[in-house]
Amino acid sequence: MERRRRFVTLSARVIALSALMTLGIIGIAFTLTYVSAQRIFEYETAAAVEDELQGLKERFAEGGLLELVQAVEQRSGVEGTEAVYLLATPAGQRIAGNLSEWPSGAPLTGRWTRVRVERGGQSVNIGARAFKVENRLALLVGRDLRAQRRFSAALAQSGALAMLAAILLASAAAYLLNRVVMRRIGDIDGTARAIVAGDLTRRIPLRDGSDEFGRLAATLNGMLERIEMLVVELRTVTDSLAHDLRTPLTRLKTQIQRGADAELPASARKDALGSAADEADRLLASFSAMIDMARAEAGGPREQFTVIDLAALVSDVWELHQPLADDMGVGLTFEAGATPKIRGHEQFLAQLVSNLVDNALKHGARRGQPGAEIDMRVDVEGDMAVVSVADHGPGIPADQRELALKRFGRLDEARTTSGSGLGLSLAATLARMHGGELLLEDNAPGLKVRVKIPRLPA
Repeated sequence: MERRRRFVTLSARVIALSALMTLGIIGIAFTLTYVSAQRIFEYETAAAVEDELQGLKERFAEGGLLELVQAVEQRSGVEGTEAVYLLATPAGQRIAGNLSEWPSGAPLTGRWTRVRVERGGQSVNIGARAFKVENRLALLVGRDLRAQRRFSAALAQSGALAMLAAILLASAAAYLLNRVVMRRIGDIDGTARAIVAGDLTRRIPLRDGSDEFGRLAATLNGMLERIEMLVVELRTVTDSLAHDLRTPLTRLKTQIQRGADAELPASARKDALGSAADEADRLLASFSAMIDMARAEAGGPREQFTVIDLAALVSDVWELHQPLADDMGVGLTFEAGATPKIRGHEQFLAQLVSNLVDNALKHGARRGQPGAEIDMRVDVEGDMAVVSVADHGPGIPADQRELALKRFGRLDEARTTSGSGLGLSLAATLARMHGGELLLEDNAPGLKVRVKIPRLPA
């Protein structure tokens, strides 16, 4: 109810704002139109009066006063005319025209002015010009302004109706648009509330993926999927960490107790303490890998990216692991089919490749047997640089490769073998940090791990 009330209140504000904006725009436009129309009407009326005056002046110049009186009587005698004429004595007495007396306030300067007169038994406003004739008579020519007032009233009424119609249409349009927008916002709000309540599987409905709200919903759904994956991984990490640390911590405790047992020979106590130190090193390595993964996912190391020769970096990792491979009786080879340049973090990239080689030596090499080989290679595929590490061991079944890339993901569910299950997961995280991906493929037999990273243009 509260959410609905909030949306309704916002809707009312949007509709009211649209109506006020429309009212303001139409009001300004109508005011300008009204003022302009009044000015034009006034100008045309004054121009018509001026033309009348010029005509009367010409008649007066041609025929004198008698001709002027006849012209005034002729023009003022037209029935229903809006024209106003008056020829009067200096005392204001009518000589000719359709006014009974000289209106007060009408100056004899020829200037356009508005005055009130009695006409047809009514007091009306006229616009007129007046001047002296031979310094003894006064001539007034004007127009009845009632037609102008009727026009102004009609214009005002039409403007009011237009403003009312515009407000109604603007309110209806705002209401319909607001319904569409609020429905989309309601989808986002409902999904967010469901997620807050604990349902991480909820997603925003994609009503139309081509508009802005559709693209926003798709982006937010991608973010929600990423959040769900991280939360699930966090739960998995917590469970796996508790399970994986129990055994090594138990062994560590046992070895420390044996080392502190005074009844054991000195050599046995020394071996026990050495085993405890090895167990502590393995635990520290696991925690170090988890810290590296957290740093990589946080994106902090991206500020330290530099241009790196990928083939040279992989070659250095190959040389570093060559002695260990020789001791294990495993053939470790390296070949560079290309020498691509990439932007990346040198330390993390070296760790990525080292994890792949360590994983291959630990799980994919058959010691001292034919085929105990690990092949390292650098290639280019389109705009991607590719690092591959392939072995000829048992490999990973296709249906278990996704598990192998998860944190603490181990194919040995009983966890009887050494390892923390973070090697491939850390490598995949470091690949994503560099804008790439890690792929597990069948090497027939064995496993081929390929890492694709965007390369710089040659």
